[in-house]
Amino acid sequence: MNGCAACQKCRCIRTSSAFISPRLFHRIEILPPGAHCRQTEIIVTKKDKATVCVTPDARWINKVIVKPSLSTVPTRRREVHNFPISTTIE
Repeated sequence: MNGCAACQKCRCIRTSSAFISPRLFHRIEILPPGAHCRQTEIIVTKKDKATVCVTPDARWINKVIVKPSLSTVPTRRREVHNFPISTTIE
């Protein structure tokens, strides 16, 4: 138990539900609940290298994140985002 207690905390102390334009996104991290934190954490890194923790219940973030089940549904016009989405499972 050598100083790893800090490794077991949530990364998001405060969250925001304010809209952030996907054009400003550089990266999205989705951290599911686990031993490190009881809540799902969504961390957006913007192109200016600022990081923002987004409330998972925010309606707009759910529209930005493409769910795997919806990716197979054909659509006439699909908007493609060029930012990476990473999920981490411990």
